[in-house]
Amino acid sequence: MRKTIKTAIAALMLYGTALTPALAQNCTSPTRCDELGYKKSAADCDGMESLVCPFDNSKYFCVGAGDSAAGAQPGMILYSDGTVSYNFIQSKTPIGVVAYVDENRRSAISLREAHYAWSEDVYDVPCLPNLNYNTDGTSQAQSDFNGAANTQCLISDGRSYPAAEYCNRYTAALSGLGSSGWYLPAGGEIDSLRTTFGAINDGLQKASGMLLDIDHGYWSSSENKDSYVWGIYQSFDIFGPLDKDYRRYVRCYLAF
Repeated sequence: MRKTIKTAIAALMLYGTALTPALAQNCTSPTRCDELGYKKSAADCDGMESLVCPFDNSKYFCVGAGDSAAGAQPGMILYSDGTVSYNFIQSKTPIGVVAYVDENRRSAISLREAHYAWSEDVYDVPCLPNLNYNTDGTSQAQSDFNGAANTQCLISDGRSYPAAEYCNRYTAALSGLGSSGWYLPAGGEIDSLRTTFGAINDGLQKASGMLLDIDHGYWSSSENKDSYVWGIYQSFDIFGPLDKDYRRYVRCYLAF
């Protein structure tokens, strides 16, 4: 049942009998409802607390209706309709938590994780670049944000890559706007968890997701060489090469 907060006081002030003729002559046209933020219909706000525009009872503002994805920040819950919010909205379906945002990209982390090897043998993947250390000790993989392309490279290679295969078949649906589909995150995305995992875990907890565990090692899709792939481990203190054939943890990402 929709909880509607009537704005009777505002309507009375505008249309009540207390207005004198002199004041009435000086009244201007009512402010447009959409200029005040009343941009939704009764159906849009079904099940949520809402305000009705005093100038047009068909225009609503929902309390907790979710924000546009354009305002996404790490830790916000991402819903299947493409909206985001810091607080859980019971009438919506959460599919992930915003994990990375910059001026060029937004990505969300899955609510669930799995435990897989990166590959089942030692093999230099032809379609992935070998990313090494820079002269300053940082990794070239920390600038890699091509997780979706990396994942499709692995899927099309013809060998067994359990971590990438898990993300490629992950099915939580985003219907509100276009997306990349789920993928094994690249080095730049998984490395960012080291500074944002607290906010992300807050969002995961609100959305009833599995929390990130700093005692786990997490894979990226960025290759180092035939035996190693980049990832985070040791309480998220280290971003470095991990043995491909060990079983570690997988969190899938979605660009939106």
